[in-house]
Amino acid sequence: MLFQTLDDKTECVGIYADSKLMFDVDQFPEELRSTWSYSPYLRGMDIDFASLYLEGKPISDVIPEFLHDDWNDVSEKILAFKRSLSISKVNQDENCFFDLVPERFLRDFCEVKNNITKHVLNTITKPKRYEYYKHISMLLGDIACQPVTIDRKKVSSYLTSKKLGNQAKAILECSPFVRYNQFGTVTGRLTTKKNSFPILTLNKSLRHAIKPKNDYFVELDFNGAEVRTLLGMLGSNQPSGDVHDFHLAKVFGPSTTREQAKTLFFSWLYGSKKMSVSPEGKKLESFYERERLLDEFYDDCTVTTPFGKIISGVDKHVALNYLVQSTTAELTLKQALKIDYLLRRDGTGSNISFLIHDAIVLDMKSEDEWLLSSIKKLMSSTNFGKFVINTKSGVTLGTMREDKVG
Repeated sequence: MLFQTLDDKTECVGIYADSKLMFDVDQFPEELRSTWSYSPYLRGMDIDFASLYLEGKPISDVIPEFLHDDWNDVSEKILAFKRSLSISKVNQDENCFFDLVPERFLRDFCEVKNNITKHVLNTITKPKRYEYYKHISMLLGDIACQPVTIDRKKVSSYLTSKKLGNQAKAILECSPFVRYNQFGTVTGRLTTKKNSFPILTLNKSLRHAIKPKNDYFVELDFNGAEVRTLLGMLGSNQPSGDVHDFHLAKVFGPSTTREQAKTLFFSWLYGSKKMSVSPEGKKLESFYERERLLDEFYDDCTVTTPFGKIISGVDKHVALNYLVQSTTAELTLKQALKIDYLLRRDGTGSNISFLIHDAIVLDMKSEDEWLLSSIKKLMSSTNFGKFVINTKSGVTLGTMREDKVG
């Protein structure tokens, strides 16, 4: 049975199915099978999400001609409703959308969305990576329902700052929810949607204003994620210490500092043409067997990662960068899925709060501290061997310090 969700907030339970509006999960038909996109109250149900079949393409690209007028009509109406609510200063984050618009419109909108969903499912082949997309979509959907706890007084103290005033103002005015776009980049790195809380670009000073809803934050990330991903794809052993110290010992020698080694590596990885012909670049080229990796994962301007992600239209001089960046991003998200599962199974309310580039930030309850050892083991156990993990904790996002948790 096709159906549509009426809101994507956890507490705003509502669907349109079998020509009826329903607001009680216990009364949802057992035959529910397909809808457009995920809402948190669907977790645990075996549902197909048609939006994921598009792999990031806009809905306008797939609407059949006979539905164009209907879709344009309901789209214009929904924008008009949202403009009206905004002008009236109705907080749409604190209200269920289905309580703010006429029931007749909800029915019309859902009927059109059902027809588009049916068309997509019938005409587009399910992507090979659909199950990965689905699990990431569910994780990001759950994160999007968790309001960011903001010390607004502290943020306001930066309003007169020349450097931070604009971002402080944006934080106070934007929605306090992090809404990620899993298809926002060709490499698979996450971006945030318009009007999302700007967690990926948040200045370090303003991070001090971000508090946990539970007891404290814990941040986990890989030590030298890109380096370790490269070594993993080569089948090489993972260094037990810092990767840039590893470079000093194995590639550059004692005449180079750790910071220089770090700069040289990333300059080479990101495709600097000047670096590629330098003595240091040639050392890295040889050590990491660049041509061997490109022979395996790059062909005809197309990168295919070890996880099966295909990136087309890639120039050869940046192909290794795309390969490593994409593989590292997906590896981090896979680790997040494992940690999310553990917290749901064994925790008492601790959860993943943010995904910040290659870092996973947990909002921990003190009574779940016993799980941190298992969480760290999960994080370090990857498709490419055991990675060294950096761990920080603190009572705000800006005061986290390295520790030995777990």
